[in-house]
Amino acid sequence: MKKTILLLFIFIAFSCKNTNSDKSEVEPNDIAPVESNEAAADKESDINRYDNIDNLEESVDTSKTNSSAGEISGRYTKQGELDEACNCYCIEVSLTGNSEFCLQPDRMYINVRFKKTVNGYDAFYVSPSSRNKNRDLPWEDFSKEDAIASLKATNNGLELDWLGFKIDGQIATDYAIFGKKTLEGNFTKS
Repeated sequence: MKKTILLLFIFIAFSCKNTNSDKSEVEPNDIAPVESNEAAADKESDINRYDNIDNLEESVDTSKTNSSAGEISGRYTKQGELDEACNCYCIEVSLTGNSEFCLQPDRMYINVRFKKTVNGYDAFYVSPSSRNKNRDLPWEDFSKEDAIASLKATNNGLELDWLGFKIDGQIATDYAIFGKKTLEGNFTKS
């Protein structure tokens, strides 16, 4: 039985070798098309388009942002605030699921999702959180397609810029202040 298997492997090895050596001429269809300079430039720009680490002016301490690729997943606390329980002055960034933002301590919480951009990440409103106690806002009117905040990796962690809710493509000025005080600023990794 062992000899049969061994002979079978030898036969397969030699038949593969002979098949490759029989093709001494290159068929015209076997030649790969030459890529134009424009297509090559597009590929190069696609490679760097979403790599925010290469676009930073100074190096980033990757132990504060989680990886050399600039991934920002993890828990961050707002600088100057003590929030060990992560009640309101911290953010838990998850790039694979929803995260929660606190807009008003012990009162207003929302679920957000993150999307990578050229300069960092944008946060998008998903829904009120289960911890939310403010039911009076027009939650169903807030855009889920427009970014409400942008995050950028820094040497010490993250910088969050609160953009605010939008309704029909316009800033919802009546609700623009929510999140500005608790979320906007610099965060360090907890």
